[in-house]
Amino acid sequence: MPDALVTFDRKTLLDILEHKIEEDELRIIRFLLSDTTINTRINGAIKEIPFARNIGSPQEESLNPVLFSIYLENALKEVRTILPGPTSDLQKNLK
Repeated sequence: MPDALVTFDRKTLLDILEHKIEEDELRIIRFLLSDTTINTRINGAIKEIPFARNIGSPQEESLNPVLFSIYLENALKEVRTILPGPTSDLQKNLK
């Protein structure tokens, strides 16, 4: 999965999940998102000192699509509170 698809604000995601899942599950996700680092590659050589990553989740993590979907759903709900309501019958049916 490309990195752009797994980039989200961790604190916001954890705040959202706090109201949706059990504490044990939340603890596992916190552990998954903690202490992640990135190695950079320049001209084929890996930089010796990795740096901390404080957004998104590890790229190979199988929970990424689910976490990103939850994050996106919350963002879309926020957008709906800002935008004006539906004006046509079609828009009203889609809501």
